[in-house]
Amino acid sequence: MQQQWQDFLIQQGANIENGCVVGFNASESENKNSSSTILADLSHYRLIRVTGEDANRFLQGQLSNDINHVDDNHSQMSAYCSPKGRTLALFRIFKYDNAYFLSLPEEIADITINRLKMFIMRSDVAMDDVTEQYFHFGIAGAEAVAALKKVLGLTTLPDETDKSVSMNGMCLLKLAGSTDRFELIGPIDAATTIWDALQPSCVRVGASAWNLQRINAGIPEILKNTTDTFVPQMLNLQLINTINFQKGCYPGQEIVARTKYLGKLKKRLYLAEIATANSVDIGTDIYQNGENQQSVGKIVLAELNSPETTRVLAVLQIAAAENETLFLGTKEGPVLKILEMPYKLDE
Repeated sequence: MQQQWQDFLIQQGANIENGCVVGFNASESENKNSSSTILADLSHYRLIRVTGEDANRFLQGQLSNDINHVDDNHSQMSAYCSPKGRTLALFRIFKYDNAYFLSLPEEIADITINRLKMFIMRSDVAMDDVTEQYFHFGIAGAEAVAALKKVLGLTTLPDETDKSVSMNGMCLLKLAGSTDRFELIGPIDAATTIWDALQPSCVRVGASAWNLQRINAGIPEILKNTTDTFVPQMLNLQLINTINFQKGCYPGQEIVARTKYLGKLKKRLYLAEIATANSVDIGTDIYQNGENQQSVGKIVLAELNSPETTRVLAVLQIAAAENETLFLGTKEGPVLKILEMPYKLDE
């Protein structure tokens, strides 16, 4: 996190750990179930700028989605896979300042980008970490559109998932969700001005409140404990416009295609609620009732939803999720209550 920006947030009452805003001192800021529109700093996501004559061709050959669909008005999610078809990372990719930008979580950024750079070889491609050159905010809620229109001086905003717009040196991305969700990126010198302008319409929140929005939207994240673990279809990536089955080859493409055309999917991503206020670790195993002693799934994301409950995204065996009682951690652990996803689970 850029130092002056961090100092500003601390003055605003932010509690920051390892470059991530975990919350604000004001108790009302952390009411995750509030109907208020929320404002979150997303400095814990790295921004990687990709430039060069071969940038398009390079990204097209490495990622699961069709980079040709990314332009000044459309962003996309895309997966980076191992040769065995396991998901190593998920990116939000957008076009801004005449370059491609990749956004991914801080905790897997170094290992992911270093691996990608190994395949640049003699191509005219540069990948630069520009995180500290830009502010990166998340805005979500019923009044998000009105707040952004007022602050940005726009009459219309992107109105469909993955649409984007660039204006006044900034980039606005529309995200999936049951409520309006946006990411706003711009030059770091404008961060305090834009933050102050948005505050009257928004409640300041930490990263966990923003993550909860992602969980409720059914959008997975890959972190250290789940990297190289799941075939993309287990994460529902084929249902949320993150895989293009018509594009050319990329690492793991054969496995991903075989899963679609020849295999029968046995695991998928589910939204669930657990009656616990205890911290739920990413990667925790899930077990079913009965004699089966093997894990039937893993936690992908988890955030406290209320003083008594935690919302999770979990990859689960379909048969177990649909027919069995599921428990967190051990067969004596708290029960998972499967909730309806905000999108259809059939392809």
